[in-house]
Amino acid sequence: MKESVKPVAALLIILLLTATALLTATPVRAASPAGVFQPSACMFELPVGAVEGRDLECGWLQVPERHAQPDGPTIRLAVAIIKSRASNPKPDPLVMLQGGPGGSTIDTYTQILFASGSRLRDMLDHDIILFDQRGALYAEPSLVCQEQLELVERTIEQRLTYEESNQLSLEAAAACRQRLADERIDLSAFNSVENAADVAALARALGYEKINLYGVSYGTLLAQHVMRDHPDILRSVVLDAVVPTSVNYLVEAPRSQDRAYTELFNACAADAGCQAAYPNLEQSLITTIERLNREPARIPITDDETGRTYNAVLDGDSFANVIFQIMYASSFIPAVPRIIDDATRNNFRVLERVLPIIVFDRTFSLGMHYSVICAEDADFSPEDAPIQEVRPFIALDGRRGLEGYLERCNIWQVDQLEPVVDAPVVSDIPTLVLSGRFDPITPPEFGDIAARTLSRAYVYTFPDIGHGAVSASACADAILKAFLDNPAQRPDSSCIVESAGPRFISPATVIFTPTTFALATLDAAGLAPLSAFVGGLFLLLSAWVIWPLAWLFRRITGKQAPETSVGATTARWLVVLAGVAGVAFVVMTVATIVQLAIANDATIFYGLPRSATLVATIWTIPASTLAILVCVALSWARQWWSGIGRVYYSLLGLSAIVCTASLAWMGMLRV
Repeated sequence: MKESVKPVAALLIILLLTATALLTATPVRAASPAGVFQPSACMFELPVGAVEGRDLECGWLQVPERHAQPDGPTIRLAVAIIKSRASNPKPDPLVMLQGGPGGSTIDTYTQILFASGSRLRDMLDHDIILFDQRGALYAEPSLVCQEQLELVERTIEQRLTYEESNQLSLEAAAACRQRLADERIDLSAFNSVENAADVAALARALGYEKINLYGVSYGTLLAQHVMRDHPDILRSVVLDAVVPTSVNYLVEAPRSQDRAYTELFNACAADAGCQAAYPNLEQSLITTIERLNREPARIPITDDETGRTYNAVLDGDSFANVIFQIMYASSFIPAVPRIIDDATRNNFRVLERVLPIIVFDRTFSLGMHYSVICAEDADFSPEDAPIQEVRPFIALDGRRGLEGYLERCNIWQVDQLEPVVDAPVVSDIPTLVLSGRFDPITPPEFGDIAARTLSRAYVYTFPDIGHGAVSASACADAILKAFLDNPAQRPDSSCIVESAGPRFISPATVIFTPTTFALATLDAAGLAPLSAFVGGLFLLLSAWVIWPLAWLFRRITGKQAPETSVGATTARWLVVLAGVAGVAFVVMTVATIVQLAIANDATIFYGLPRSATLVATIWTIPASTLAILVCVALSWARQWWSGIGRVYYSLLGLSAIVCTASLAWMGMLRV
């Protein structure tokens, strides 16, 4: 029997980001009228630079656990109102819905909206309203399952069979379900229909006649339920990474994943640099999966919250699932070929940084996920999945995932929603439909399907985007802005045509060096080459101080300046040139790393984006070093300068050698 080890236990089988937190609470009888917004201090840690009252306001929306029973138990939804920076904000806000289901809208979008370089707050003339959907991280009660994270912590270093891992995960789900039931939480009340009613209640409670509604991933499915059940509150709708109501995305997941891999392989083959660097990318992936399934690798990953480092086991199936997860993030798509290529050499350095984000995510509400999915999309058979059409490693994982959902829904035991929820939504509300070419779970076809019954839909696909275009693409943000300004008019999409697709990380596009990774992670050992370069540069730049001081000394003492020669003058200018090039290199390196970090560009893990200016700057240093050494040798032979001067210029030559050797140490001089 083949052994299979999952860093996130059986949850990687069903392709989910798991999460946990101790944030559950028992439903309470209404202490104040349901549907009323109660301002309060923010219930989350404010992003860096955000000031409560100036930038955002928070509060709680109290709603019935079941809207058909307004006098029954109530739940509280955390709300954050992000204030527009416009001098005269529009009266209709943008309400944002996160995906999952189970993701925290507040946790995700406060980080995005207040991140350095974020465009949305500066672009939009609307307040932005975030609220955690019922059962999510900051809602009360929250359906976060800490049992699952505890399982991950116990088993992440163990080599388990698929059957063992799946059984433990089922037991964790059962334990979570029992705990929530003991807290008298009605799990059947946590579904898309009730969620949609919450959106309408939020708009009314905040006094808005109309709202603009944005949904991503599951948020698009929820937005469509709002369009069907509460159309009167909507001015416009944005569906980003679309889940149509009429499609069971779970059943289609294997085909969606297979399509994304095909797009990736085709895009790499069409890119000269990517094709040259990774000529057999698909075979490399398959070979690596098979090898890791035979001989799993161990990689150290650190839980940033606890500081504990685990020697995690990574087998081939888990590696494939990690690649699947990475393709959600548009900024990482250019790195996927390199990540696969690195894995062929057992190099998992980048995954060591990525995996903790996936494995130790404490913001995802798995209980909410089960409640929503099991009520709406668990009406399938694994035989319904088109696994005969997909790559074998996807087919196996896809069938296991579907079987896993049915097993967990059998444990979760929630009421099924009426069949009407699966009907296409028919609407004339202006709707912006956005898709990404490389989206591994909600392909562009899904956007087309949803738009068929939306008479005023504007449909766009972005050639360099994964899962979710807004905030990942300046072009998508510009289209969103134009749409919100005038939903009745099709936005200008010329920026999509101008996009050339992903700029894959390869020797043709990147100067590979571990220095950027070391700077980004503040790795002292990895910064040794750069430190040596800076040390040599400081000595080289000392000439800019020594020369004026020598001139001043001669002026004061009345000593004659040594006779100049063409060679001596040339040497001085070479030292200046090397110093200027060295300073330019340091400035460009630091500035580029800051830009990459702000943009969440995966290039930072590998090196610096290749440009003619940077290459010319780098090679100016060894070229000028060689010329300086020639001049130093001639200075001793032809008695240029004084004896002290010749010694000093010899030191400058040595410092130039240190700079050149440091560049080689950093890998900068590879062609």
